[in-house]
Amino acid sequence: MEKLTGYPSIDKPWLKYYSQNAIDMSMPDCTMYEFIFQKNQDNFDKVAVNYYGTTVTYGQMFQEISYLAGTLEKEGIKEGDVVTVCMINSPETVFLLFALNKIGAIANMVCGLNTCNELLKCITNVDSKFVFTLDTFQDKFEQIADKIQVKKIVVHNSDRNSKTISLPKDSRFIMWEQFFGEKVESVQTCHNGNAPAVITYTGGTTGGSKGALFSSKSMIVNAQQYVAGECSLKRDNVWIQVMPLFIAYGLTFSLMVPLVAGMTIIIRTPMKDSIAELCQEFKPNHIAYGPAYWEAFADEDKDLDLSYLITPITGGDILNAATETKINKYLDKQGSRSPLLNGYGMTEANVAVSVNYQHAYELGSVGIPFVKNTVSAFDLETGKELKYGQKGEICIQTPSMMLGYVNNQEETDNVIKKHEDGKPWIHSGDFGYISENGFVYISGRLKRYMLHIANGIQKKIYSLDIEKVLLSHPKVDKCAVVPIHDEVTFQVPVAFIILQNGCCLETELEDIKKYASQNLQGGYQPVQYIIVDKFPLTKVGKVDYLALEKLAEVQ
Repeated sequence: MEKLTGYPSIDKPWLKYYSQNAIDMSMPDCTMYEFIFQKNQDNFDKVAVNYYGTTVTYGQMFQEISYLAGTLEKEGIKEGDVVTVCMINSPETVFLLFALNKIGAIANMVCGLNTCNELLKCITNVDSKFVFTLDTFQDKFEQIADKIQVKKIVVHNSDRNSKTISLPKDSRFIMWEQFFGEKVESVQTCHNGNAPAVITYTGGTTGGSKGALFSSKSMIVNAQQYVAGECSLKRDNVWIQVMPLFIAYGLTFSLMVPLVAGMTIIIRTPMKDSIAELCQEFKPNHIAYGPAYWEAFADEDKDLDLSYLITPITGGDILNAATETKINKYLDKQGSRSPLLNGYGMTEANVAVSVNYQHAYELGSVGIPFVKNTVSAFDLETGKELKYGQKGEICIQTPSMMLGYVNNQEETDNVIKKHEDGKPWIHSGDFGYISENGFVYISGRLKRYMLHIANGIQKKIYSLDIEKVLLSHPKVDKCAVVPIHDEVTFQVPVAFIILQNGCCLETELEDIKKYASQNLQGGYQPVQYIIVDKFPLTKVGKVDYLALEKLAEVQ
């Protein structure tokens, strides 16, 4: 497509990589359950789920969904009710999600690793009357039981080989098998694709976690767009599901995509297996995992035949070009059909926004926008759209946009803003630009800054500006800069550094400090350098900057 104006939102140069059918495709107006059922009516004999040797066909899956939905209806759960799901990846979690969707209830997907206070907030903020959880997490719910107004807390056994669970002496606690003991066919199916369907929570890497509310339609169109763009997806393929189902990445991208395509999903305990272990056992065609796992895979350098690997996918965190090149060299050496396909997204956009495809790939980028998405960079001060190659805040228009943060209109308005074109745009808080070919490039997080006060003048100092300089030093492999409090200037930077392999701690540190003093001005110079072997990660595998801030304060 010829460049017309120089503005990405008007020219949409990424459309040249899509077929006309993809450009013209209509967006569905139905629920997630209905859409998956429609896509697999002729696929009932195919294995849908493989969970540690237990296999379930598509036909069996829809039957189980109907049984669960029938019991939920019998218990009085109806359209619009919020039900908390605090479980890990398993067939039961998948079936429960779609059973709730079938009857029009809203699945409140929460993480069992949350603290009691976090769980309490997630439940009370949405007025959830039912909780489904694992025996692994039931002690937390026992601690907060008197503070939540729920009718039932249904507990599933995390050990399939054991039938004994000691429940608390609280009549609201009930075993999964007892709750779903009678197989009752569902008589109700919700048809409103625009109604609220799922709540997932933001990662909280730079601030507090918030509940993002999505409709069925937003869940569907995100998966549908990827399937329309990635032509290599086939029904006889195998997709590994290792991302947690309580986050948008795992729920939308790593569950909905393979189900829409009619594949077999290998469901595993989230974030537990290495990529090498998964490849050796299953020879999967598609794997979506965080950058840290792909780098560890390359560093292992195992002699594996990866000729079956069609789409190695990553996203969710910054991936520098040197690391990406290292991973690609390993994949190519082992016979992978594709380099690492880096993508970009955020919870508020229902995770995936852009991605590299095999037929549309640029090293260092996070790919092209999905066919129905518009992505561009905007000036931080004027709010005007920038032209190709000009850096600003990345903003997104997408049909998979969240309905809003649950009971938090103020924060919703801070993220979703109406622009001059009259349309709502998601403000990502990420700094980057769009290339003339339509590829998105991300430099880092705008929200990661510190306030520096000198001579009565307040200035924002962005961590990514400091990190960019330090990463240009030949002995620095990775860098994360966080603020700590300072009595004089309010906040000052502290740099956490991972050295290149083979570097000597004492001899290199002084050289890095000298390099920083020559290349960084005043308030940009770190007041302290902390050498570490690795960065702490959040529950979903991203760098935990809040943990680094706490560590920096006590050093």
